[in-house]
Amino acid sequence: MTSPEVLALLERSGTELSAARSLAERDFAAQAIVHAYYATFFAAEGALLALGETRSKHSGVISAFGQLVVKGGGLDAAVGAVPRKLFELRNVAVYDAVNVENETATAAIADAERFVVAVDHWLRRRSAK
Repeated sequence: MTSPEVLALLERSGTELSAARSLAERDFAAQAIVHAYYATFFAAEGALLALGETRSKHSGVISAFGQLVVKGGGLDAAVGAVPRKLFELRNVAVYDAVNVENETATAAIADAERFVVAVDHWLRRRSAK
């Protein structure tokens, strides 16, 4: 059974995805990317918490997720690479003076959705054992 804390993190992932979609619909591409990233971040935190692990930094969550969930035998490497990709894209969108295209935000949201669904399925498989 998945803990309430893990479920809360997955719920937060869904909220972040909704925010990302709303922002992209209004042509706020950079802001949509930020929320798409946070959807993956909270889902990754939930997966780590399900393993009894936590990290204090974003880079630590991403790294531990790759080691413990992807390499540990639970998730496809291509899906597992999404948080790092979106973390880097978020940094460009927030800190660099570049205009982010809405197509980039739409692709980021699709990647985040795929990641969140994969983590949810991974958690369900773990709970069923």
